[in-house]
Amino acid sequence: MKVATLALAAVFVLTAAGARAEPFRIAAVGARAPCAPPGGGAAAGERAYYDLLAKRLGRTAMKCGYASAADAAAGLARGEADMAWLDPVAFAPVRAQTRAILTVRGARESNRIPVVVAVRAGDPARDVAALKGRLIGFGGRSPAGLPTPQTVLSERGLAPAGYRPKIDVDGDQALAELRAGRVDAVAVHAAAWQRVCRMVSPKVPNPCADLRIVLKARPRAAQALVVRRDIPDELRYRLIGLHMPMHLEAPTAFAFATAGTKDAAEFQPAEADALTLATLK
Repeated sequence: MKVATLALAAVFVLTAAGARAEPFRIAAVGARAPCAPPGGGAAAGERAYYDLLAKRLGRTAMKCGYASAADAAAGLARGEADMAWLDPVAFAPVRAQTRAILTVRGARESNRIPVVVAVRAGDPARDVAALKGRLIGFGGRSPAGLPTPQTVLSERGLAPAGYRPKIDVDGDQALAELRAGRVDAVAVHAAAWQRVCRMVSPKVPNPCADLRIVLKARPRAAQALVVRRDIPDELRYRLIGLHMPMHLEAPTAFAFATAGTKDAAEFQPAEADALTLATLK
């Protein structure tokens, strides 16, 4: 009898906890509408996505209608919603109250890896603008070797027409060309910089003392899933964990969730300021 009583008490506690779980509210751009689960007329992908979130989060998933991305961002910041798709323009006014957690990688795109722009140590250049008209080395024509570094430069005001490119076979060779004085600067992904410049012996603590980083940054995301900064870490991690394998585990839900990205391949975790032109240390 005592065991049965304890079992019933445990069920009651779990049920009560589930009942107290607040709904998870997703801001959706379209017609203004109060928060509610998608209706019976919702498309299969939308139902699959909201059902997946409800199942994995253990709470009702609701759709909250807003007239624009700016309205959705404001509603998120006010605590009316818990997550929204935002672009850099909509994110900027609510940056202090919200943070990005996920972006989507297109099938023909590289990861949003850090890019290092560097010059020789004695070069007077202190920023990307100072490289205008100069010869910049890139590490090959792969997405990580050329388009991603070029995007980082363009976002900071140096479009491809503003410099002369030299395309080497990889980032390691581009750095060798910089050291040899055959290019004025390099723009390579951080893995190439790390391979060449990591310390391998205490006798040489800074293998790249002859070079100087002008900029280290990721390309700015065009869109990101954004949450409030005050949500519990556990909930944020669960959201990241359930979205990352979605393209494999729930392709119908994934297709709906990523409808705004051409040739979407997968969700990727994102830094808080992924929608800004933040620099990295």
